[in-house]
Amino acid sequence: MKLLLLYCRRWWMIYLPILLTLCMLLAIVTWVWKPLPPKRLVIGAGPAPSSYFLLAQQYAQRLGAMGIEVQVVPHPRPQDPLGKLTAGAQGVDATFAQGLYAQEAPHALALAVIGHELVWLFGRDGMTHPGQWRGRRVAASVAGSSNRLMALRLLAHMGVPADEVSFTDHVGSSAVEALSRGEVDAVVHVAAGTSQTAIDLARLDGVQLLTVERSGSLAARDPLLRPVVMPQGAIELRGNIPDRDITALVTPTHLVVRADLHPALQRALLDVALELHAVPGFLERQENYPTQIGSNFPISEVARQHARGSRPWLETILPFGKAQWAALLVQGLLPVFLLGTFLLLRAPSIIEWRVGAALHHFYGELSFIEGDAQAPGAEQTQAREQLLHRLGELERQVLDMEIPDQFAARWYTLREHLAQVAERLTPGSPSSGPLGAAGPAKAAHLPPMADFHPARPQAVAHP
Repeated sequence: MKLLLLYCRRWWMIYLPILLTLCMLLAIVTWVWKPLPPKRLVIGAGPAPSSYFLLAQQYAQRLGAMGIEVQVVPHPRPQDPLGKLTAGAQGVDATFAQGLYAQEAPHALALAVIGHELVWLFGRDGMTHPGQWRGRRVAASVAGSSNRLMALRLLAHMGVPADEVSFTDHVGSSAVEALSRGEVDAVVHVAAGTSQTAIDLARLDGVQLLTVERSGSLAARDPLLRPVVMPQGAIELRGNIPDRDITALVTPTHLVVRADLHPALQRALLDVALELHAVPGFLERQENYPTQIGSNFPISEVARQHARGSRPWLETILPFGKAQWAALLVQGLLPVFLLGTFLLLRAPSIIEWRVGAALHHFYGELSFIEGDAQAPGAEQTQAREQLLHRLGELERQVLDMEIPDQFAARWYTLREHLAQVAERLTPGSPSSGPLGAAGPAKAAHLPPMADFHPARPQAVAHP
């Protein structure tokens, strides 16, 4: 029995493992289960003059007021940040994306649909709908852009082969100049209702907005499109632009994040989206956006909970930064500290339990000897000698037992019980005879230990 060794080395055999376990739990809580959000958030956007870049700056301003450092990173094309985000690059945390790119970014998660962008279709006089593009020159930016993707999608729905249309790379102001000079016959421009390029195109002489016929049926078959009616004079009331109601199409715009973005930052982005996009925009109604209905990207689970009003209660009563620290302390660190305190206070009971288990083992063996002594034939000399031999072996085991000083009284009590049983089994002793069912007598009535065993028990030194 190495009880004394356990007691002497209790600091590194009991307390040290408990402390190491607590440190491991603290590390798991702090960096895995309840980590603090990153100090910086990177929002990818299009080129500096674009609407996405201006929108990202508005997000940065409001997130900065919440104590979140935001960096807006411009890109040559609006869809470039989405590619970095889905590729797992740590340079972009969030961006804005049209539903046209949903199939190209299967791992991106949408927080909400924050608005829509109009599919602006302009043509020279005599052109009324996109079905007349066969054999014409159409400015639709470069391959892979939203303008080109939308042009190809419209042609496919109308049954016009793409190779029968000559596409040019004009976009923005160059598309306006090309259409005004007659270098192209039509322009496809996917942008917000406030797009300056769309306004400039609508003001050109000899140019008109094209109507998308059967837009409702087309949108029913294509989840990336929604039909809208642009009222007469919606662009410019005084100039009566357009001069009639136009049936058009819009495609949703999403606030997209990488899948492993910290949930607290996702909730912060959603809070800002509620502030910015609840105000109606071009061809939008009050509180149409943000919404999760009609999203072309998978919706984040954090966004679903946010829409149901489920969020950490500390964020409802504390500012953003303080709420994260409070959540870490209350829900993560405090339970670990309480558990550690409980284990450290209960550690001494481990030694007491081991000593009690050892003593109970010897008492159990002593009980078996008493039971055998009461069996028929136990009074015979040979049976008594066998019982005394077993009792002597048990006594030697007890003598070899090393226990801390604080348990010496229980150790001596066990030896006195052994002495009483041995005295009753020894022939010629005053108390020899059958053992009673009551078991060993109380220690106060027993003879001295020296009368039973020649080896005087050695005191166990306290470390």
